Amino acid sequence: MDASTIVTKALEGHADAMKKIEPIPTRRFAYDSISTIAKEGGYFLGITGLRGIGKTVLLSQLANEHGGIYVSADDRNLRGVELYDIIKALAVAGHKKIFIDEIHSKPPWDQDLKTVYDEGLAYVAFSGSSAIQLKTLKADLSRRVVLEHLKPASFREWLHIRKGIELPGLSMAKLIKDKAWVARQYGHAHTHLGAYYETGGVLYEAKSQFYKTIVSTIETIAYKDFSAIKNIQPGTVENFFKLLQLISVSNPMELSYSSIGETLGKDKVWVMRFLAQVEQTEALKRVYACGQGGKPYRKEAKYYLPFPYRASLCAAAGIKPSVGSLREEFFINHIDCCFNPSSASVRADFVADGISFEVGGESKSNRQKADYRVLDGLDTTGNRIPLFAVGLLY
Repeated sequence: MDASTIVTKALEGHADAMKKIEPIPTRRFAYDSISTIAKEGGYFLGITGLRGIGKTVLLSQLANEHGGIYVSADDRNLRGVELYDIIKALAVAGHKKIFIDEIHSKPPWDQDLKTVYDEGLAYVAFSGSSAIQLKTLKADLSRRVVLEHLKPASFREWLHIRKGIELPGLSMAKLIKDKAWVARQYGHAHTHLGAYYETGGVLYEAKSQFYKTIVSTIETIAYKDFSAIKNIQPGTVENFFKLLQLISVSNPMELSYSSIGETLGKDKVWVMRFLAQVEQTEALKRVYACGQGGKPYRKEAKYYLPFPYRASLCAAAGIKPSVGSLREEFFINHIDCCFNPSSASVRADFVADGISFEVGGESKSNRQKADYRVLDGLDTTGNRIPLFAVGLLY
């Protein structure tokens, strides 16, 4: 394909992308800080994150704001064209700011970016759903690129973008101090928790058969992103999906290396290596036991999923997800924590910044003697904190 045709095809793709974002006036909360990096232009910008959380829209918005060209690296109209050739053709035609989506679709993309940077051809911002590949940038490229990680949409951000509800961010200290005020001022948001369990985290429109879209996304992660891991063993990709299905129908404490290995037909060593690989895709989150005396606690992790994977996988299986697991998943997806394995005095679910938390339904008692109980509803009596409010922490 000659340079003139490359430019024409790229600009046609750019025009289509700009039409798609016209009805999307809202932006991710991280947009301004990411946009500042692109504006300064000192380093190339890379955006990583779980597939399906809004990187394409964000990159299109950046291209529009900064007068650049949006290019999808997996555009079928540019199939077979090297990344360097695309960038050079656009740069020669006067397009000096290029925003490339799904860049890992054009190997060796890292070598091409290094050449583009060193030659000063154009400024490049890029995104990729293959977090594994983007996080293993070679040292010579890492000095030229700033990587920004985009999280799945929090409850607060999902309310902002999908429901038009504006709520301020809170710190845990403020939430604990002013929990009654928070419940009074923002308690109306707690009625949306169920919808977030089913459709939150991602920002797709919740149409009929929504769960099928998420299952399709998980399959894409398995067969496109996960399969890109070097030295992956035969059959491992199929087990990726089986693992997520297993987690979705299990309570977090039910799973172990042994039970996972039994389901997948693998030994413990294989399972340990496999879990570490799956975790790199961000489709799995492991919460580890809290250490004692500065040492890690030798106990297996609890296994969780990003939203809305559990609800979608359960819907595909024709069963209802465990509401207890969903509550815990909501908590751990909004706050960095460890889980308390047990002690003589405290058996709380989680510990964050030295504070213990028990997570549950409105009627859950305080038998486990946690510092705070994070519960359904809006009651803030005693050490109760409304669960929805944890979703306002970022």
